[in-house]
Amino acid sequence: MRAWWGSLSLRARLAFAFGAMAAGALLFLLAIVARTIGTENLVQGKILPATLFVLGVFFSGGWFVAGWCLREIGRLGARASSSPADTGKTLPAELEGLAALLRRETARHDRVLAELKRFTADAAHELRTPLTALRTTGEVALRAAGDSPDAVANPVQLRAALEIMLEASLRMNSLLERLLRLARLESDTLVLHPRSLPLADHLATLCDNLRILAEEKAQHMELDCPSDLTLVTDPALLDHAFTNILHNAICHSPPRSVVHIAVRRGPPFAASPSRSTTASPAGAGTISIAITDQGPGIAPEHHLRIFERFYRIDASRARDHTALSGGGSGLGLCIARTAIERLYGTIELASSPGQGACFTLRLPASPPATPPAQT
Repeated sequence: MRAWWGSLSLRARLAFAFGAMAAGALLFLLAIVARTIGTENLVQGKILPATLFVLGVFFSGGWFVAGWCLREIGRLGARASSSPADTGKTLPAELEGLAALLRRETARHDRVLAELKRFTADAAHELRTPLTALRTTGEVALRAAGDSPDAVANPVQLRAALEIMLEASLRMNSLLERLLRLARLESDTLVLHPRSLPLADHLATLCDNLRILAEEKAQHMELDCPSDLTLVTDPALLDHAFTNILHNAICHSPPRSVVHIAVRRGPPFAASPSRSTTASPAGAGTISIAITDQGPGIAPEHHLRIFERFYRIDASRARDHTALSGGGSGLGLCIARTAIERLYGTIELASSPGQGACFTLRLPASPPATPPAQT
């Protein structure tokens, strides 16, 4: 029985199911009629032939209805990826909601695949240099040791080779951590965990974490933040953005310079079609964090692209960082911008060559718990 049922087409099975339901209803009605007028009158009259005719109509109708439903489903699948305007011309209005759902799921699936492809391409591209350094250094060290098992390598050369290999491995580890962090920030499954932060104390702690880098260059960090200022936000995302911007300011500022951090209250974001109306509750306003350095500055033609992943103004700036400092990957500003945007904020750059740079993080004082979707 199961094999026979499975051999039927989907259309035949739907028609049979539709007719069987109708037959069950008719048999129930016939039983009531037979109890009322008697079985003999039911058989001798015209009720039974009419019943058989109606059953045939139901089975035929089920066949045609099943075919129509399957055709509409096929059209729905074919047009699910098209625009709503085109889909509305070819699908019944009742199926438009399902078509929109399928389009959203398809778009989400495409975004996940694109993120995966971009992650693997970025990792392969950026890991090529440290992997080459590891291989080359190892080959040179082996040649220096010689083929004889009794040969003794030069301790100075061996130490230098090990230091190069250690730095290359640290650079790869730092790069992978940053790529994974960026992938998590761009994920649609990211959930914010906002809480109220005493901003002066929190930013002072973040500055202390990088103070050793500033002291190596005899730099001074100045934090100007009202002691009573609080911000409701996700601490982890704020830390990612602030630490990356401050780290860049320290690295690109000359010795014995000053890195200034100013925190101020501001008005709410101006309404715009691209900004959620729930991003900044009425009366909450915004908080701006401006980080200003005394570095070489950034030319205007780089202002838009500097937040792209792996974008570097020039190669020498990347080489100035070491693997231990975690810099030079070309991902810091991209991570900072993504983190701030996930907090419903913005990041702005004001700079010109020879005048230093000022990065301003603007955040709503109390954002919603759900981050905006990535596009």
